[in-house]
Amino acid sequence: MQINKMLLVVSFALLAGCANKPAKQDAAKMPQKKEEASKAAKVESAGTIVGKPAKGSKFAKIKPGMTKKEVEAKIGKPNNEWQRPTGKASIPFYFGDDRWVMEATYKKEGKLTFNSGGDQVLTEVVVNPAEE
Repeated sequence: MQINKMLLVVSFALLAGCANKPAKQDAAKMPQKKEEASKAAKVESAGTIVGKPAKGSKFAKIKPGMTKKEVEAKIGKPNNEWQRPTGKASIPFYFGDDRWVMEATYKKEGKLTFNSGGDQVLTEVVVNPAEE
């Protein structure tokens, strides 16, 4: 009986310790509007650019974080597209957007990589003028 009471007291102590309120954040640091919050999230999720696009090239018009539809509206359809799995595709019961990626090549421009779920966001731009 004594052990049950002790376990009950320890359980309540652990629960009380986990129930702390989060620290207040500065109002200046927190985005005031939903638009600002979504822009901040988009910047954090922005991908990488390998190489430097030439001025006036198709890839100079795009940037990581754009959706596949936005990219195709600006620079047109790719010459070749395919999908490939990432390492996360083999994780059981993982259903995130980053299990597969979509890759597209543009002649004399390079390769673009999009995530395969949701809005299909551009995550990587690889500039390669020798791309065929």
